Amino acid sequence: MKHVLLLLFFFFSVRVQAQVQTDLSLPYLVHEPTVKTEKPPVLILLHGYGSNEADLFGLQSHFPPHFLVVSVRAPIAVAANSFQWFRMETANGVMKGNPEDLKSSREKIKAMIPELTAKYKADPKQVYLCGFSQGAMMSYEVGLTAPELLRGIAPLSGKIFESLKPFIKSSAALKALKIFIGHGDADTRVAYTYATGAEAYLKNLGLHPVLHTYKGLQHAINETELKELRLWLEGT
Repeated sequence: MKHVLLLLFFFFSVRVQAQVQTDLSLPYLVHEPTVKTEKPPVLILLHGYGSNEADLFGLQSHFPPHFLVVSVRAPIAVAANSFQWFRMETANGVMKGNPEDLKSSREKIKAMIPELTAKYKADPKQVYLCGFSQGAMMSYEVGLTAPELLRGIAPLSGKIFESLKPFIKSSAALKALKIFIGHGDADTRVAYTYATGAEAYLKNLGLHPVLHTYKGLQHAINETELKELRLWLEGT
């Protein structure tokens, strides 16, 4: 599920300028706010299968300038400079994630959130997770099991695994979680029906997800999605 952005600016100069940081639970790249505030909000980016922390990091200019933007590397190596959050499994034609991998990656991301807010003096009440593909699935994994750590999640082209549902517990923090779901209706890798299914499931839990559908978009991110994501971040 390694993706190709439909944006020419994907290959960006900051890719080679940023230094990978290894002092927290997972390696990461960080872009500090260009508009300074006392306690900046945080946007944590989670890449897809076979990619790395440099992937979504180049989209930083499309996010609000007062955000601390952190792009994290998944812990499981696939090849050189290629990582995954979990190994994929298929049972009866249904895509699943390895349960042990999901749990391990989920716990590492959860541990990293307070580490980040402490190190960068950021606002712990304004932390957002945004992931693409496998990263989107991890956004659900963390956000729906530890909503007290987050203001919102933005899963792009992902799905909620059935294995996650028993771990989701109703709480005031869960019902307050902001959720932006973005998905192309022409996605053949992670079907668009997973987005509509997630929306229905979350509404049944009493949450208020907002589904953004992108006509003709395959397994990718486009400029319209980035614009709508920015507006959502600014509005929450």
